Amino acid sequence: MGIEMNIDQQSGEADTIQRCLNGDADAYSILVDRYKKMVYNVAYRMLGDGDAAKDISQESFIAAYGGLKTFKKEAKFSSWLYSIVLNKCRDYLRQVKENIPIDDISDIKPCSGISPEQCASDHQSKDMLQQALDALSAEYREVLVLKHIEELDYQEISAITGTSVAALKVRAHRGREMLKKILEKSGVTHG
Repeated sequence: MGIEMNIDQQSGEADTIQRCLNGDADAYSILVDRYKKMVYNVAYRMLGDGDAAKDISQESFIAAYGGLKTFKKEAKFSSWLYSIVLNKCRDYLRQVKENIPIDDISDIKPCSGISPEQCASDHQSKDMLQQALDALSAEYREVLVLKHIEELDYQEISAITGTSVAALKVRAHRGREMLKKILEKSGVTHG
């Protein structure tokens, strides 16, 4: 899931960032288009609420645009953006100070190519996973979302969170164990 780019894309991204810094506000839409899905997915997995994830996504892009002059060009833009999204999610969770409910069933999209029973089962499994993620503290949820959903390596997660690789590995292990216990309590068997 993580954003992988080749050298040409990275130099093109650097050019786009420079255009933004030179006052070309329209160039920022290129970055938004490239990263909007990633930003939303991280926010959704951290918050478990589609509307809140949309708001946090928008706030993150606004903050990134406003802070673009502080972006270090030798860093990866995606890593910098991940850190902004995570900080916005942390702030939101601190303000709410309660578990965020999962989206209403009306937000479920129809499945194609599988039976209605399988579709319902898939949605139920996703809902249970999101509820289990919601039950974890933010530090465990962050590393699990970035490692197992966004498929980032520990080095990049370390750069994003400012946490050592060793600590991240411990958090990931503990988080997976907690997640497993929560899912087992919910009646989800590991198979």
